[in-house]
Amino acid sequence: MSHVEITGFDLTIDEIVRVAREKAPVAVTPEAISRMQAARAIVDEAVARGEKVYGVTTSVGAKTGVPLAPERIGEFNRRLLLTHNVAHGPLAAPEAVRAMMLVLLNSMASGRLGVRPLLAERLTEALNSDRRIDVHVWGSMGQSDMAPITDLALALYGDLELQAGEALAMLNSSALALGIAALAMADLQHSLDLWSLIGALSMEGFAANPSIVSEAALRSRPFAGLERHGRRIRRYLDGSYILAKGGPRHLQDPLSFRSLPLLHGTAADSLDFAWRQIEAEFRSSQNNPIVSLEERSLVSVANFDTVSLSMALDIARLAFAPVVTASAERVAKQVDSVWSGLTVGLIEEDGVGLPGFNGLAQFHKAITSEARLATAPVVQELASSSHSNGNLDRAGMATFAARKTMEVAGLCKSIAGVELMVAAQAVESRKATPLGAVTGKLFALVREAVPFAAAGDRVPHLDPLLRHVEARRSEIEALVDAEG
Repeated sequence: MSHVEITGFDLTIDEIVRVAREKAPVAVTPEAISRMQAARAIVDEAVARGEKVYGVTTSVGAKTGVPLAPERIGEFNRRLLLTHNVAHGPLAAPEAVRAMMLVLLNSMASGRLGVRPLLAERLTEALNSDRRIDVHVWGSMGQSDMAPITDLALALYGDLELQAGEALAMLNSSALALGIAALAMADLQHSLDLWSLIGALSMEGFAANPSIVSEAALRSRPFAGLERHGRRIRRYLDGSYILAKGGPRHLQDPLSFRSLPLLHGTAADSLDFAWRQIEAEFRSSQNNPIVSLEERSLVSVANFDTVSLSMALDIARLAFAPVVTASAERVAKQVDSVWSGLTVGLIEEDGVGLPGFNGLAQFHKAITSEARLATAPVVQELASSSHSNGNLDRAGMATFAARKTMEVAGLCKSIAGVELMVAAQAVESRKATPLGAVTGKLFALVREAVPFAAAGDRVPHLDPLLRHVEARRSEIEALVDAEG
């Protein structure tokens, strides 16, 4: 497997996924090492001149400005980490910790943190050896990941005497928030792309009107996401019976079907924005102070305030509220005989009167409600304005935003999976053929995992389908790809 080269300035979400989940090896470029050495020299020079620099030659927080005796800087760094090592509760998933480590490594490689290359070397070794480190996810205000980052820092550097500014450089990092955000964004993007294909199969299950993805319809609203997902849905349905005369049952379907490309297109545009914001954050410093190689100085900033990250994640999550609620309505309409024109609960009556897929639809509504509630924004939250003598009077909540985004991404897999199972049952119950060129292949993949539920059969469990979809991910991604 090829290395992911770390320069400090061009890390991508896709590379984080490769390192965190596929365990691709990493290597810091020689240019980045030289940059770190030059930046460290600037810090050492400032210390030698006796300059007053926050967190480097002075204390921090409520004791800002209190000078540090040069011989006690090492002790201050150690105690600064221990003082903030208060995170507790659930542990971050191993892949999230690996993502966190990569983000921190990338930040070090930029040179702006002013830490020694030795710190980057230890991070690189830990990643390439797949070292497991316990990191708690509770305890971050999202104005940097101070508490969780100390779990990582003490595990990696507990035997070192950190030099001036090195402890604060790590405390100011939002590496956990950014690492989780990257993984969540990748999952949301995958879910949305697959969901448009699932939505197309639902259209066939419902015998919906495909005019919503006609060239005239897409041309009338020139939004990039709408055009992309609308054209994909049209391609998925190519050859379908609903494109033929007499295929659709209604002139106008319920909006959960009729607005499908609009909803997914809007979500796609929101994800595109959030994706760009997050990757821009990878190229940015979260440190205070920053080391300016150009001016050979240390500059006081508020870069640890990652409101841009929180806002981007809020927008990404909120975009999925209409996506999940519309999915719940499409499922409800397909299992309701009044709307679908099919049997009650999509199961033939066998004299017992069981509800069929109606029970699954109720489960679908429950997890959809959880996802919808988790899309609420967090940027307006302010826990307290009195911390550190009123100095730290706002909070970004970036890590909480990232965790909520990961929660939504996880729920979306199941929400989309239920719609896929119901759509396949509706398609087979309707007995209308042919299916689209791509939706037909998706239907066949579903039937490899779960059978058609005939009269007297139990409704298939969702887990086998979700495992099958993940196992056949590459094939499904090939179907999803609009360019073929």
